[in-house]
Amino acid sequence: MKLFPLLLAALPAIALAQDLPPVLHPDQLTAIHAAPGVTLWELSGRSAPAGARSDKVSVALFRLEPGKASAWSHNKLGEESFFVLSGEGEVWTDSKVQAVKPGSYIVIQPSTVRSIRASKGVPLTFYAVTSPAWSSDDDVLTTAPAGAPK
Repeated sequence: MKLFPLLLAALPAIALAQDLPPVLHPDQLTAIHAAPGVTLWELSGRSAPAGARSDKVSVALFRLEPGKASAWSHNKLGEESFFVLSGEGEVWTDSKVQAVKPGSYIVIQPSTVRSIRASKGVPLTFYAVTSPAWSSDDDVLTTAPAGAPK
């Protein structure tokens, strides 16, 4: 008779365990090859795995091979930030360049043309966080500003 009350008490905890948010790792996700030498894994966002989908924010892990760069683009509405995990490179915002290394963090306002580039000889890995969540409708591909690499 004492077992039945214990089972009833455990039911809410069992139900909660089934609704836990997923713990994701890039190794579990399908790599997206955005361009030669530019790979990303979407951890959260509009097309993320079930339980991690969001229209409010997207998080993607990027890997740029040595000397490769993200496309020149800007968001119409989305604010974006990059958090560098490993490697070295540079981030261009409009026609200004800044060096980045592990631990570097930058917030990029909407309408700011940007690109991030890995240095030659070493890959660059970083998280890109976009709010609201990244969408192709918000992302505008453009050309490099004057003085910036193509």
